[in-house]
Amino acid sequence: MPRSIRSATTLGLIAAPALGLAAPAAAQEAADAAIGGDIVVTAQKRAERISDVPMSITAVSGNDLAKLGISSPEQLTKLVPGLTFQVSDYGPPVFTIRGIGYLDLSIGAGPAVTAYVDEVPLPFSLMTRGATLDLERVEVLKGPQGTLFGQNSTGGAINYVAAKPTSDFSAGAELSYGRFQSVEVEGFVSGPLTPTLGARVAVRHESANGWQRSLSRPADRLGRRQFNSGRILLDWKPSSDLKFTLGISGWEDGSESTAVQFREFLPKTPPNALNQFVYDALQNYNLVPTNNRDADWDADRDYSGKNRFHQLFLRGELNLSDTTTLTSISSYSKFTIDRLADRDGTDFKNLDVNTTGKLESTFQELRLSGRLGDLGWMIGGNYQRDIAYERDIDTFNADNTNVGPFYFNSGLFLSSQKVRTLSVFGAVDYKLSDTITLQASSRYSDQNRRFNGCFGDSGDGTSAAALNFLSLALGGSGGAGPGECATIDSVTFQPGPVTSRLDEDNLSWRLGIDWKPNTDTMLYANVSKGYKFGGYSIPTAALSSQFNPATQESLLSYEVGFKKSLANRRLIINGAAFYYDYKDKQLIGTVLNPIFGGITQLVNIPKSRVIGAEVEITVRPVKGLRVMTGLTYIHSKVQANPTPPAEPRDVFGGLTSFIGESFPNTPRWQSVTDAEYAHALGSRRVFVGATYSYRSGAYAAFGQDLPQIRIAGYGLLDLRAGMESEDGRWRFQIWGRNVGNTYYWTNVAKIISTVTRTPGNPATYGATLKFRY
Repeated sequence: MPRSIRSATTLGLIAAPALGLAAPAAAQEAADAAIGGDIVVTAQKRAERISDVPMSITAVSGNDLAKLGISSPEQLTKLVPGLTFQVSDYGPPVFTIRGIGYLDLSIGAGPAVTAYVDEVPLPFSLMTRGATLDLERVEVLKGPQGTLFGQNSTGGAINYVAAKPTSDFSAGAELSYGRFQSVEVEGFVSGPLTPTLGARVAVRHESANGWQRSLSRPADRLGRRQFNSGRILLDWKPSSDLKFTLGISGWEDGSESTAVQFREFLPKTPPNALNQFVYDALQNYNLVPTNNRDADWDADRDYSGKNRFHQLFLRGELNLSDTTTLTSISSYSKFTIDRLADRDGTDFKNLDVNTTGKLESTFQELRLSGRLGDLGWMIGGNYQRDIAYERDIDTFNADNTNVGPFYFNSGLFLSSQKVRTLSVFGAVDYKLSDTITLQASSRYSDQNRRFNGCFGDSGDGTSAAALNFLSLALGGSGGAGPGECATIDSVTFQPGPVTSRLDEDNLSWRLGIDWKPNTDTMLYANVSKGYKFGGYSIPTAALSSQFNPATQESLLSYEVGFKKSLANRRLIINGAAFYYDYKDKQLIGTVLNPIFGGITQLVNIPKSRVIGAEVEITVRPVKGLRVMTGLTYIHSKVQANPTPPAEPRDVFGGLTSFIGESFPNTPRWQSVTDAEYAHALGSRRVFVGATYSYRSGAYAAFGQDLPQIRIAGYGLLDLRAGMESEDGRWRFQIWGRNVGNTYYWTNVAKIISTVTRTPGNPATYGATLKFRY
């Protein structure tokens, strides 16, 4: 499959520049599809106008995503208030909605905000990189979505809706060139193959030179981008009542990992003869970056990734009657990773992480839906099987650790998890009157998780020797060899792999009522409860007891909201207020280890809460001008410390209290604004636009009396201007992103003894040409 996708990508890139995108919609449909318009969504697994859906949703059309240069999931933060993005300490992305997210170091971590493409799950965040290819729209659903969208959607869900095969031939291409010699090419071909079979092929290529500058080697650059993706969709309609959609998609990412920025060296142990040179160098290191581009990394290392993803899905829909439909969704997804990252931000060979692994997911859903007069209903079930395998080799020269006379400066982190999830769900909505509707939905889920993992020897025998010594000292007999697991069993004191299991079940539910006195007004209230299953991380574990899992968390949500349009939809105001009662929040905490000192480990926060409100306003005050602005306020608060044996410790290992602190990477204020003015010039239209996003300061972790872990607030301004044909067949625009070259960072990490920042992107600028046919 990957070879066929590469072939399709190559063919499409050769043909695409001569082609164009689909024919434009009618004027009113175009206005509705624009940012802030009354776009059609499938948030409740049926097509509805967004103004008729009683929940908080931000939806953006594929055309607007392209115009704003949004080509990857993390860039959605430009348009979605309440959505934040963070790169975790070891690289996996973390998406958070209204303060609800999940930060873990493992590639197999289950997110609290789950992504879908056409309702097909992408259960691991690393799988989402190519999700924005050739979209009809993207829908961001806020609040617990577990009843209809399944496990691990306590924060919300992001549903990417791919553009579908068209009934007539259409094609298109888009070419962008910008700073750092960046090139982005996207194209598609769509149309009927037979009277009952339609197809759509879409491809995308991205490349760019490195944008980061080495502080110690001014000519060196890092951050080269090399990314290819493709998708093939086949729609077969053998009859008016039966339809099948087959999708094949995949991507390859050979981009270099981002270098972090060194901030501070805080050694955990005194130096010794083996690490004195690196220790002294880091103690006196003074190359501290003050802008987005400057950083440092080890010389003569290849930081190019070898990450690949492919997915196959089949969707079938059978109309059993005029009011009843049977839907089946089957999918298989696979992701592989091979990546080297420098995590200390210096040019000394101190802290390197080499990650290899594999993620697989098999999914099957079957559901029946229909309507009986004023009653709409849906019942169904699904099966999901996930496999997450990860093998990390970490090198930590400045922090080599000893057990007795044995020193080691590297280690193996191994994790294999096999997960089986079964669910049944149902939903009903009933019209009490022409204006009042009741909704109810529920899902029962049962999950079995099997874990096998360890901390072990990287292959040179030093970690094995040290932990064999510990085993003998505790009464065991040692026996771990080079490259083998060496975690000490807490009962037998023998080194080896750790096996464990976690079996959980839960019942998520949602109750709601909405009042729609006219087509321009809706008031709604919802109460819902969602769950995120527990899981395992891979700590630097000398003892098997440190592999205890975090158990499932739950969130009870209360939300009221309104949707109002005025002056013939020239003014649209949507708002919501919410309260979350959060139990057993999962997070990476710091615990003391007798061998390694403070280490990361999954823990549960027994009780916390979130109070928040949001408003989105779209106004068209004069012909040609549209302004959309959104504002979100989130006040998160921890109300209880972790229960023993876990302790509330900051990232430096110091004992503290989490009570009263806000959630990590949860700014209290977020706002987004997008404005565009267009003016007709004969058969052409000129336009200018701007997008501004702002977030207040936050902390990257708990222990928020430490200034080192603060993420400063920042605002980013993007500008665009261009010309397009009246019929939408072509568009040319110039653009600038982060035009103020604002220095900002998305994460602060303290890994072993080095404090670093993950920088954001500097100012970029370029031009885009788009054609449609």
